[in-house]
This record gives sequence, C-alpha cells and structure tokens, in this order.
Amino acid sequence: MSSELYNGLKVLSSYHRKGGVGKTFLASTIAYLLATGGPNKKGRKRRVLVLDYDSQQDSSKAFLKMDAIPGDDEYAAPLHPDFGSFDDPEWSGRNTSTDILFDSPVYEYPTSFDHIKILPSEGNVDRVLALTPDSERLVSTITSHMRQWFSLPDLADDYDVVIVDNPPSKSPVSAGLLGAATHVIIPTEPEYDSIDGVPMLLNRIDRINEERPENPLEVLAVIPNKVPSKSKLTQKDQIALAKLYDKDSQTGPYMSRFWLSQRNCYRVMERPSVDESHFSYVHNHLAMKEMQKLYELVESSLWGEK
Repeated sequence: MSSELYNGLKVLSSYHRKGGVGKTFLASTIAYLLATGGPNKKGRKRRVLVLDYDSQQDSSKAFLKMDAIPGDDEYAAPLHPDFGSFDDPEWSGRNTSTDILFDSPVYEYPTSFDHIKILPSEGNVDRVLALTPDSERLVSTITSHMRQWFSLPDLADDYDVVIVDNPPSKSPVSAGLLGAATHVIIPTEPEYDSIDGVPMLLNRIDRINEERPENPLEVLAVIPNKVPSKSKLTQKDQIALAKLYDKDSQTGPYMSRFWLSQRNCYRVMERPSVDESHFSYVHNHLAMKEMQKLYELVESSLWGEK
C-alpha cells in the first residue's frame, strides 16, 4: 500500500494539467465530505489537512479569511490565531504551504470545521525557484522535501489524510508535489483539451511509479466534471465521454462509474466558509446522490470502507 510511505497517512493530490476543470472543487469538496462523514453525516469523520499550492488561492479563500494586498491580485496568509502562544522566535505568525519547502516553522491554520485544517497558498510560488536553478533537479528536490515532511511522526498522529490542491500546468512544482503523493484523483471536462491532458498525466504517473514500484502512486479515478444532464448532452459531449470510457483506451480502466453534473451541491457563494451552512447541500436528490458516490469512492479507495 502506498500509504505505508508515511506511517499510514494518506496524501491525496487533486490534479490536472489544465486549469478550470474542477481540481479545486474536488479538493475542497472531498475535504468537507471526509471531515463531516459524507452527505448524510453518518460516516467516520476523518481528520483532514488541506495544502493549497494553487496560485488562484481558491481552496485557501474557501476556508480562511485571507488578507488582501493593496495594489496586488494575490492574497496574503492571515495572522495565525495562535500567534503569540508558541515560544518560537523564528515564526512570523503567518504560514503558507510553500514554507514546508524551506524548512521554516509551520503551523497549520484551524478552520470553522472541527476536522479540517489548512496551509494556504501564497499565490505566486516563484520563490521555490531559489531552491535550485535546474528545473529537473527542482522536481526531485520538491518531492524529497515533501516526502520528508509527510513522514513526520506527528503528522500521521494528527491527521488521517492530507489533500493537496496542486497547481495546474506541468511545472516543476506540480510535478514535484505529485511525486510525493500516495494517491491522485483527476477531474476532467468533456472537451478536447481536458481529455487530451489525461493520458499525458497518466504517463507521468507511470514514470513516477517506475521509481517507486513498492509504493506506487495510486489513481483513485478520472472523474468527468461539469457534464450536462443526460437530456442536455450534445453529440460533442457524447463523443468526448465515449473516448474517455473506451475500455481499450488508456483512460478506460481509471474512469469513475459516475460523473459530476450537479455542481450546485454545496453553497460556495459565501467565502470564507466560516459557518458549516456555507457547505450545506441544496435540496436536490441528484446532487446528494452524486456527492454520496464521490464520498464512497474516496472513502473506499483510501480506507477500504463504504
């Protein structure tokens, strides 16, 4: 089992090379589902840490009140609510996920959800280029740093799963983070550019697994996202889905047995989500059914439970 890498801690990366396909949607939704026991709240409540590395900072803004930077299009991490209670002169009181790569003091932020903590994105992660000017070496350097951090005994004691909101693109940062994960879930839209990127990502995963045959990076599923309801599927949509689900294709074995259409399943109009009602499901049985399927997929894949 790949989770043996980190004393049983699961590290789930939500990733696609293309932006806007639902990567952050999956990361934040899965975090909520696992932490609250699923849509019906009857499952086991998992202890979740979200690591946001996406420059859009959407996962961060979903769970934290980020500080606006005047004249900038990025947000700064807020002052940690426990700043001053730790005797750590090296800590500035603010943390981002990138601090892990620089061996800086790291203190996860609490959220309004008892079982979810987060390390927010700093927006532009260009400072990681200071680690090494060699892009190929940078990938292995990031993977090595993250594996060391995920191996900290305290981390496995505090959390059941770490969910990584990977940046889109095929940058050294995204590749390095993927190389340290134990599991990956891949959203895609039923359109050419999104579909075309999935086999390329699967090829990268194969290369990663050549270097770690005893603890391979496991693909939970490729999940079609933003799919119109069956009554509104166009011929183009049907062709795209048929290509993904072709049993003889590279993607066929990894396809989920459901797709996501009811993206109004939880309320995202209020950010940050300082109250659980912001994640309350709308009264739509189809949305609930989709989320139950997503929850069961992740829960059974990571822990063998339904």
